Amino acid sequence: INAWLPFRSQFLDEMLRMEGLGDHERLPVCGRCKVKDGEIRCASCMTGEHFCSNCVVLEHERLPFHRIERWNGQYFEKHTLCAAGQRLQLGHGGRTCPHPLIKPTPMTIIDISGVHEVYVDFCECGIIGAAHHFVQLLRASLWPATIERPQTAITLRTLKTFHALNLQSKLNAYDFWCSLVRLTDGIGTRPPKYRYREFIRVARFYRNVRALKRSARGHDPAGIEATAPGALVVQCPQCPQPGINMPDGWEDAPEGERWKHAMFIAMDANFKMKLKNRGLIDTELSPGWGYFVEQNAYSAHCEKYQNEPEPKYCDSNHSAVDKANMPAQRRFSINGVGAVVCSRHCFYLRHSLGRYASMDYMLLSALALSAPAIKTLYISYDIACSFSKNFQTRMPRYPVNFHIDPAALRLKWGVPKFHLIAHGPKCQTEYSLNNTWGVGRTHGEGVETGWAELNGFALSTREMTGPARQENLDDACGGINWRKTISIPPGVKKSLKVAVEALRKQRIAFAEACDSIPQETQEEWSAMMRAYEDDKTAPNPYEEPVVAMSMVDVRLELAEEEAREAALGQVSPHETTASMFLTVGFELEEQQRTPKDRHNSTEKVALREKQAVLRHRIASWRPIQQLYIPCISQLLSSSQDDTAGDAPAVNNASSASGHPENETLYLPSQLPLELRLTGCVSGLAEKELRLRLAQAEDSLYQVRRALRIRHTHVHFKRVHIAGPGQNANTRARTFITRLMEKVTRYAQRYRGAYSALLQLDPDGNWKHKFRELRDSDLRGPRQEPNQLGKGHFEATWIWRNLRPDIRDVPGADEDATEEEITDSVRVDWVNAKARVERWEEEIELLQVEMVRAVCFMRARAHEWRALIISRPDVRPDIAAGLNAYAHRQAAQFEEIGGSFIAFWKPVLAGLELPDLWPEVSATPATFAPGSGLADSAAQSDDGAGSEGVAHSDDDAGSEDGEDDSSDELDHSRATAAGQVDGADLVRPGGDVDNIIDDAL
Repeated sequence: INAWLPFRSQFLDEMLRMEGLGDHERLPVCGRCKVKDGEIRCASCMTGEHFCSNCVVLEHERLPFHRIERWNGQYFEKHTLCAAGQRLQLGHGGRTCPHPLIKPTPMTIIDISGVHEVYVDFCECGIIGAAHHFVQLLRASLWPATIERPQTAITLRTLKTFHALNLQSKLNAYDFWCSLVRLTDGIGTRPPKYRYREFIRVARFYRNVRALKRSARGHDPAGIEATAPGALVVQCPQCPQPGINMPDGWEDAPEGERWKHAMFIAMDANFKMKLKNRGLIDTELSPGWGYFVEQNAYSAHCEKYQNEPEPKYCDSNHSAVDKANMPAQRRFSINGVGAVVCSRHCFYLRHSLGRYASMDYMLLSALALSAPAIKTLYISYDIACSFSKNFQTRMPRYPVNFHIDPAALRLKWGVPKFHLIAHGPKCQTEYSLNNTWGVGRTHGEGVETGWAELNGFALSTREMTGPARQENLDDACGGINWRKTISIPPGVKKSLKVAVEALRKQRIAFAEACDSIPQETQEEWSAMMRAYEDDKTAPNPYEEPVVAMSMVDVRLELAEEEAREAALGQVSPHETTASMFLTVGFELEEQQRTPKDRHNSTEKVALREKQAVLRHRIASWRPIQQLYIPCISQLLSSSQDDTAGDAPAVNNASSASGHPENETLYLPSQLPLELRLTGCVSGLAEKELRLRLAQAEDSLYQVRRALRIRHTHVHFKRVHIAGPGQNANTRARTFITRLMEKVTRYAQRYRGAYSALLQLDPDGNWKHKFRELRDSDLRGPRQEPNQLGKGHFEATWIWRNLRPDIRDVPGADEDATEEEITDSVRVDWVNAKARVERWEEEIELLQVEMVRAVCFMRARAHEWRALIISRPDVRPDIAAGLNAYAHRQAAQFEEIGGSFIAFWKPVLAGLELPDLWPEVSATPATFAPGSGLADSAAQSDDGAGSEGVAHSDDDAGSEDGEDDSSDELDHSRATAAGQVDGADLVRPGGDVDNIIDDAL
C-alpha cells in the first residue's frame, strides 16, 4: 500500500484519460476502412481502437456481447452492437446461411457482461439434428429460456459463473441478476427487460443437466428415467465401499481387525434450514436421485408417525430433544433439516437429508444405499443416549430393505465430543468416543461444519418451492463433497503429522504411568476395559471410585488441619535434638510464607500480631541454632552491620525491619559450601538432606491430594449446585478457592525443599524423581469437566511414576485395603491407555483411508472407460461427445489418484511410516502447462478448489505451522500426470498389506 500511495494521483489521471479521445485531438479515422470517422470504440476490447458503425459490426462478428461506446462530440455515450446493425447467425458457426430465418425483433441475451439485445437469425437449411431453434441456440453456447419460440437466452459462461459463485460465496440468483442490471445500466434510465424469472428457471435446469452429465446419466442406454436413487451424489473416496476400495475377503477379517473396515456415521439436525409455507406446486427434476430422501415415501412415513414425541433418557442440558418436540410454526412447511454424513470425512451421503421429522428414516435410508454390506458401524449423534434406546424395536416401521440385522452388524453409539460435555456423568463414559475402541481420533462434530456452509443457503432457499429448494441444496452438498475430495491430501498430511507426534508423547506418559503399577493389575484393568467395551453393564473402568466423604466431612477435616497448623511453633529452647532443631526450622520457614500485606486496619492489626509471634519464635530458636551452627553469631552480626550501612545484603535484622518473614534462617542449605562443611555440627547437612527429601515427598502428596479434592468438588458443583441459587454457588466457589490457596501453600513448601536440595546435593539421584514445580504443573490428573481435547491431554510430571498411596485417596482411612488404594489411580491409568490406543488407531485408519482414496479414484477411472461407446445407436456427433467426455473424466480421476500418491509418499517417508506404494516412483516430473489438475479441474463440473473439513479434533493445523499444502498438492498433481499409470494406483505395502491387497 505504501508503495502505491505516491502513484495514486497518476492512477486517477489515467482512469480519467480513458473517458476522452486519448492521444487524438479530434475523432480519428476508422481503424479498419480508413475512410469514415471512427466514432465508436469497444469498451470490452483492450486495443482502444476506433471504428465506424459498419466496421465495428464486422470486427465483432463473433464477439456479440462486447460493450461499445459512441462519441457524441463531448463524451462517449453507451451504444450497442444491436443498434449498430449486428445480427447473430446460428447454424453455420457464425458464417452466412443461405436460408436464414430473419427475426424482426431482437432476443434478450443474458451474459456476464450484462443484458444484451441481439438480433438472432436461425438456420432453416435443415442441418441434421439442428432443426429446433433451441438446439441451434445450445450449439451457440446459449441456453434458451423456453422451448417454443425462445425470446430469451443465457450464455453458458454466465450459468457456469453463477453456479460457481453460488456454491462458493452463496451469492443468490436475485443479487446476481441485479449485478448484471447494474453493469447494463448503472443510472437506471434505460433498464433492460426484466428476465429474473427466466434466469432462475434456466439456472435450475442447468444445475440438473450438469448433475446428470457428471453422473454419467447421458451414457446410460436406458436414459435419464433409469437413474437409480442417490445416483447423482459425489461419494466419499475414503469411506469403505465394497467392490471399489476394499480388498477381497474383508468380510472374514478377524475380530481385532474389523474396526479397520468400519463405517463412521454422524447425524444432526439444523433448525435454521426452513421453508415457508406458500402453497406453491412444482415439479421435481431429480426425485430421490441426490442427497435428499425420496419425498413421497418419506412424507407418507412421517404422516403415519408424526405425533410421536422423542423420548429423553438422559439428564443432559442439550436442547436437541426439546427442539425435536417443539411444535412446528404454521408459516413454515419445513422447520428444520436432518442430515447423515460420514463422521471422519464429513461427506453427505445418498438419501442423507430430509425434513426434520424422522431421523430414523434418514439414517436407515442412507445406510441402505451407502453401507449395505458393512459389518461394523459407529454412529455419533448429539442425543445418541436417547436415540439408541429402542432403536431395534422401531425397525419394523420401515421398509424391509432398511432393516438392520443386529446379529450381522456390530453397532456402536457415541455422542460427539463437544456435545458430550452437556450430558450427564453416565453418558460421559458410556458414550464417549475417547473410550470407544476402534474409532481413532474421530470426534463426530464434522456434521456441524457442513451446517456452517449450508446455512449460507438458508435465506435464499426459504422462499423457493419445495422441489427447487431440494435441488439447490442437493447441488450445494455436491459442491461441498467435491471440494473436500480434491482437498483430501493436505488434510490427511496434517492429521498424520499431528497423530505421530501425539502418539510419541502419549506413549512416554503412559510408560511412566505403568512403572508403578504391578503387571497383574495392568492386565486386570485392560481386561476390564475390554469387558466394558463389549458390555456396558459391566463395571465401568472410567468411572471415578466413589468417595464416601461428604462436603461437610471434608470441610471438618480441613478445619482440623488448619487448627493444627496454627498451633505449630511452640518451641522449647532446650533439650532439642538435631532433627527436631531442623524440623522446627522448617516450620518457621513455612510460617514465614504465611504473612501477607493487608489493606484495612483490622487486617493490618492481625498481620502485626502474626509478625510479633513469628519474631518471638525465631528469637527463641536462635540459641539452639548456635549449638548446631556455631558460625551463626558471626553471620547475624555481619548481616546487621550490612543492614545498618545500607549495603545490598539480605535484610536479617528483624527488629530493625519489622518484617521477620524476610529474615534468613541460615539453615545448612542456606549456607555457603565452606561454612556448611566447617561451620556446622557434623552430619547436620546430611540430616537436612534426608528431611528435605521427605518434605518434598510429603508436599507433593499434599498438592496432589488437594488437586484431587478440588477436581471432585468442581464436578460436584457443576452437577449438583450450578443453577440460579447464588448462596449455594458462592459457598461452593469459596470452598474451591480455599482449596487452591492450600495448593499454593503446599507448592511453595515443595519449592523451598527443591531449592534446598539443589544446594545440599546438586547432582543427586533425587533429580530423577523431583523436578522444578511450575504453576502450569498445578492441575489435576484429568481435564476439567468442560475442557476439550482429551486426546492431547498430558498429565503433568507430578502425576507420573507414582506408587499408589493412601494419602492420594480422598476420604480414605488407615484401614483402607491395598486394592482400594491401587484403585485410586485406575481412572488415570485407563485414560492414559485409551489415549495411546486412540492415537495408534488413528494412524492406522489414516493409512487405510489413504489407500482407499487412491483405489476409489482408479475405480472411477475404470468406470468411465467402461462407458466409452456405451450408446452405439446415437448419431456420430453425439457419440463423439460421449466418448470424449468419458475419456476426459477417466483421465482426471486417474490424475487425481496419481497426485494423491505423489503428495503422500514424501509425507510417509518423513514420518518414517511404511511406503504404501513402493513401486511408484517418487522422482518429480517436469510440469507441463495445461497437464495439471488445475487446468483439468477448471474444465470439470465441480473443479473449484476449497479447503477441506477435518475429520478429527486434532486437524486444526500442523504443529510447525506449515501453509504450503496447496502448492505441494498442485505440484504433486502435475507430477503425477506424467508418472503414475492406472495399474500403479493401488499397490499397498508395509503394515497395511493385510488391509487393502493387490486384488484391486
